Amino acid sequence: MRIAGIDSGKQRDSFAFVGIEIKNNDIYVLGVKTWIQRKYIEVENLIANIHDTKPFDFYVVEVNNTGEHVYEELKYRHKIPNVIPVFTTATVKDQMKIATGKAMPKNQMVIYMARMFQDNRIKFPSKTNKHIEELKRQISNFAEHITEAGNASYYAEGTEHDDTVMALMLAIFIGRHYIKYQEGFSTQLKVESKKFTGNEKDLLGSGVPSGMEIIDRATYTP
Repeated sequence: MRIAGIDSGKQRDSFAFVGIEIKNNDIYVLGVKTWIQRKYIEVENLIANIHDTKPFDFYVVEVNNTGEHVYEELKYRHKIPNVIPVFTTATVKDQMKIATGKAMPKNQMVIYMARMFQDNRIKFPSKTNKHIEELKRQISNFAEHITEAGNASYYAEGTEHDDTVMALMLAIFIGRHYIKYQEGFSTQLKVESKKFTGNEKDLLGSGVPSGMEIIDRATYTP
């Protein structure tokens, strides 16, 4: 199962595209692409070209703001099948919206991804490039912030970017449905808020396994 997550940005963040594959109940990052200050119509055309050459099974688009335009262009003008519009917010109380993929609870997804990283179930390709390295860098900067009301919020520090992290999160949000339950770890996202027992100041960064790992007979350090 190949899934692409799309986070459309133009001003603060770039327009990010992250492709993953679900294989043997693990998540493999296939590729990352970012476009900075490019016209949406140009990027949409480039995504259509990707679909024509190496299509994904699903394209998951955040539609909070300008993403609605991206979703409609990919679905109706380029006629790409299986484009999924997803609204993202900190928490989602309606379990049905989560189950059907209409709304993504960002806080719960951060916890889910942190556990997947900790269990070494999100893997990067052995051959890297600047876009993949940028995703790794953004993951290490993705942190928890507590509001004055005591609520948790997750985003990159200061002026740092998190567009590729969000694109990866969108792809995994749909991809988790194709990962089987294993060793007490469920792909079901719970409505209730729950803290992850890790370093809460750098939740996803601390979840990346430390040390060396062998993938396809090559090594890398996350």
